[in-house]
Amino acid sequence: MSLFLQFMIMATYFSGMYLGGEKIGYTIIDMKPTESGYILKEIVFIRLGMMGTKRSMETSSVYELDREYRLKKFSFELESETQKISSNGEVKEQELIYSVKTGSRERGERIKLDGDVYVSQSIPFLVSTLRKNLLLSVFDPTIFAVNQVKVSIIKETGDSIKIETELLGAKSTTWVGKNGEILRSEEPMGVLMVKENKKKALEFGETSPEILTMFAIPAGMEVKNPRSVIYLKAIVKGRFKKTGKQELSGDTLTVKSIGPDEKLIPKSPPGSGCSRVKPRPVPEELKRYLEDTPLIQVEDRRIRNKSARIIKGTRNNWEKVKELVNWTSQNVEDFPSATIPSALDVLETLKGDCNEHSTLFCALSRAAGIPTDICVGLVCMNGYFYYHAWNKVWVGRWVEVDPTFNQIIADATHITLEEGGLKDWAKIMDLVGNIEIRVIEYR
Repeated sequence: MSLFLQFMIMATYFSGMYLGGEKIGYTIIDMKPTESGYILKEIVFIRLGMMGTKRSMETSSVYELDREYRLKKFSFELESETQKISSNGEVKEQELIYSVKTGSRERGERIKLDGDVYVSQSIPFLVSTLRKNLLLSVFDPTIFAVNQVKVSIIKETGDSIKIETELLGAKSTTWVGKNGEILRSEEPMGVLMVKENKKKALEFGETSPEILTMFAIPAGMEVKNPRSVIYLKAIVKGRFKKTGKQELSGDTLTVKSIGPDEKLIPKSPPGSGCSRVKPRPVPEELKRYLEDTPLIQVEDRRIRNKSARIIKGTRNNWEKVKELVNWTSQNVEDFPSATIPSALDVLETLKGDCNEHSTLFCALSRAAGIPTDICVGLVCMNGYFYYHAWNKVWVGRWVEVDPTFNQIIADATHITLEEGGLKDWAKIMDLVGNIEIRVIEYR
């Protein structure tokens, strides 16, 4: 690598982050050459309004890259009002080996790789060097996943390159400077990144945009007592998931509130599913809904002991679900937050919004031996549909429950867009701002 190239790449760039014309954060990118490649550092600070309160989150990432910008090692930290989470790892023999620390627990994980892996922060530098279309495997430490990213060059001038990147169906348009710095980037969900000097990038105004209402979707008609709705029909635009309680025919979506069939509920001895008694066997296809993950720490003794105490004396899985929903709703304080939800962190702080409620409930329910997953989508309140998270449990068939609203059976205004963990939640990014719902019937 020439001294001239080293000099050109050694730089620090500041960007302001805007949403709806208002400042919501900034990023700092620092790129330095090493003998074997580069050290890329990124700091991201985000401040948002949530239910009239300002909430902030800061992430700090350090990536060790080789001379072709391929990932070799990384470290990542996130800190908010209610959480501190960190991870680090390295690429070895076609595997990304990493650990995640949240609360007082550290857990190791592995991701098998099909080839080279990159990080999104290095894409502008890679494009400015190669100046060609790319298909890359990119690791995202905020969702602990590797995904395919398609990079297309739209226009090239002497001083900049206009590119389009596509990840999980969501597209970004970015103008990259000749040295790899981001000049401007139009991101999913209407986020705008603009290169600024240090002073301007770090300054904020008096107000922050109210994130929860900014993306609210009008219901098209007044829905009275939405928590009591058992049937909903709507004309919709966008991508909607087919589930056991919702169907899409053309542009017509129907949703039903479905409870358990008592005859199908698996019976089990009182207290089963705790750390002292093995849970009942479940069908092979449901075992993944009992798994321990870095953020749903089913095997942690604190989760298992808490679950066992909550379900003590229950006679079947549906009774366990009722106790767990009620306990989560009554004990986790509603606290709008900007975090990566972790069950252990929520158990420790007993604070959080719907993401934290659903994550903790998922861990407690799985620890009780009940196949459980997280649903992300929309729910109706005050004439609008808001983005929301809740759960589904297997009690002979899938039944959706909402521990945030203390609903043993979720009402029919819960519209599912995706199911699963963080890497699945990211799939709805391309839908935000591109969904329309017009309720035409409910009861």
